[in-house]
Parts: sequence; structure tokens; C-alpha cells
Amino acid sequence: MPPNALDVKPFVWAGLALTVPSSWETGQLDDGYALLEYDLRPVLEIKTAVIRGRFSFRRHLNQLARQGGKRLPLDMPLASPAAHWPEFPAEARVQTFAWQAGQVCAKGLLYYCRRCRRATLIQFFDQGRKAIPLVLPTFSDHAHPSEPTIAIYDIQATLPERFGLTRFRFDAGRFEIVFDHSREIASLWRWSPADILLERQGGCLDRFARSNGLLPAAAAAGVPRHEGREWLWREKAGPGWRNLLLNSPRSSHHALRIWYRQDANRLLAVKTENIDHEEEFERICRNYGIISENKATAPPVKG
Repeated sequence: MPPNALDVKPFVWAGLALTVPSSWETGQLDDGYALLEYDLRPVLEIKTAVIRGRFSFRRHLNQLARQGGKRLPLDMPLASPAAHWPEFPAEARVQTFAWQAGQVCAKGLLYYCRRCRRATLIQFFDQGRKAIPLVLPTFSDHAHPSEPTIAIYDIQATLPERFGLTRFRFDAGRFEIVFDHSREIASLWRWSPADILLERQGGCLDRFARSNGLLPAAAAAGVPRHEGREWLWREKAGPGWRNLLLNSPRSSHHALRIWYRQDANRLLAVKTENIDHEEEFERICRNYGIISENKATAPPVKG
């Protein structure tokens, strides 16, 4: 599996970004954790956490090693990066390691950023080690507004910088990812295979959205958008004490767009709550799409 610099895709999760071979698949995801696979075998594992208090390579390596996924030998030697490893930013402290247990071997590093106090464990297994010269120079633990917020499985999205990931669920054929900031919420969905799912709803996106609980029962029919439909509505705020404490308005603004990516046989949807700027909703929809070859493609929209 020699890596080809032209056959790559983005991988972005938990505030980290990498470029990886297109043949690598997402095996597992959790808070601050990712495992990538090739041919159902692990090739890359990432664990990350913000460090409180004084940083120690050995102590925090052991802490990260114990957190889910593959375990590392706790007594393995640490070393400074060799000359052929990529150059790291001045604010970074880096130590490398290598280990073998039976037929399993790995090579990686513990990366600590003194500016944001984030420690990240990155280790490449077996054949994944061949991709180190391709993957490691692309590593970033600081997001930029123009870059994807997430790029996982076959989807990619860019959210406003103020939004943070709050929950996610990946089931067979259905993904749900939710971001928020204060009272603002942005939810993303992806379903497949779209043709079969739509056939069960008579090919009707309106019926599909309602059957999946994306719309209130009283919502009017959506307006056409390229390859999809869109709804705008307001909902009354609940009478609970939290709304009173937060001084919530009497109603909240909701927007939903769902569209059919026929070329990828996927259904995509974006729903926002309490985002009153139409152009921001438009940007979220425009930057949400399917990862195709070296970049994500998003459907054209009218605005």
C-alpha cells in the first residue's frame, strides 16, 4: 500500500486535521479518539486531550495510552524526533516512540502544544508506517475558519468558528452530528442508500423529512431548492425555568434543508436553530458535502 500524494483525502476530528490516503477508512470515533483502518486492519490511531497542570511526557503518555482503543506498552523508550521526521512548530514539544508486541508493531509520537496545552498521541501501525512521510507533515491541532470542522467517513463540513461539537451518532446508513454555541444549534445528517430510502417514501423528500422527525407536524410543505427542499419556521419557546433564566425569546427560528446527492446516492440535511442570519445557514449548507477524491463537493444552492 505505497501512499500516493495525489490519492489522498482530509481527515478532521476532535480539533485535529490530517491528510491521509484515500484507501484508509474510519474504523472508530469517540470524544478525542479516532482509529483509521485499511483492509479492516488498524493503520493510524489518534488520542487527544487538553492538559491541566504541569505537563510530563511520560505521565501523560501513560494516561493517553490507557484511554480506550489500542494499548501501548507503558515502559517503551521515548526519543527526540529523528532528522528525517518533519519539522514541527516552535511552540510544540515532541517525543517519538516505537514498540512491538508479538506480530503487532507501531511507531508514533506524543505532541504537546504549549500554546493551547493540548497533548496528542499519534501512532502508525504496521503498513500505516509507510505513510508517515505523507501524513505527518499535514498534522494540525489548530483549526482555521476556512478549513473543515469535520471530515470523517464520506462527509465534510465547515461550521462557524464559534461552534463546538456537542454530540454525534453513527449508525449503519445514518449519521447525525450536532454543533452548538449558546442557544444556537446546527445539526447535520447523512443517510444511505438514498435511492432505497426515498423509494420507501414514494420519492418524496417532504415525507422523508417528516418520517425522520426533522419537521414539526404542522410544518407546511417545503420550497424547492436544487436537488432538495427547504423549510423555515418558528417555534414557541417552552415555559421551563431554563428559558426564563436565559431570557429566551418567545419563539426560535428554525431552518431545514434536505437534498439528494444522486451521484453519491446519499441524502444530506442541515437544520439550524436560533441562527437568524440566512447567509450563515446558506454557508453551512454550501460547505456540507461528500468527500470525493481530494475534496468535498457540496450541492449548488440558490440564495
